[in-house]
Amino acid sequence: MLTLFFGNPLAIISTVFLLAVLGIIIYTAAKHKKIKKWGRRTFALAVTGLILCCLVATRDGLVDTMQGGTGLFSLTSVQIGLASIGGLVIAYSAFSSIFVRNQKYRKVMFFVLSFAILFKAALIEASRIVMS
Repeated sequence: MLTLFFGNPLAIISTVFLLAVLGIIIYTAAKHKKIKKWGRRTFALAVTGLILCCLVATRDGLVDTMQGGTGLFSLTSVQIGLASIGGLVIAYSAFSSIFVRNQKYRKVMFFVLSFAILFKAALIEASRIVMS
């Protein structure tokens, strides 16, 4: 199972980004009462979450699957469907936070982003573990 997370350079990098995202979420959740400006934190989470999603899609061969090859998941799998819905939630949260300048709204969107990213990560990583 250790090779799933550290078996090749792409797996190592995606694991490091997953830990970075978890670190951002945990640190911010612990300090949420003291935070006055939520824009930068929401932006940082959105960017690291996007990078994580790209790394995981590459690691799992999603691009290969889209070109007719064999990846870890098929394009019609439940995992890809649920991950796509999570991606829509992430996109909405990130883009709406740019235009809505209310700090309470941005705080809520930070936690919506956190939930969506954690949901996607848990779904894909649990599926990888079960499939191995």
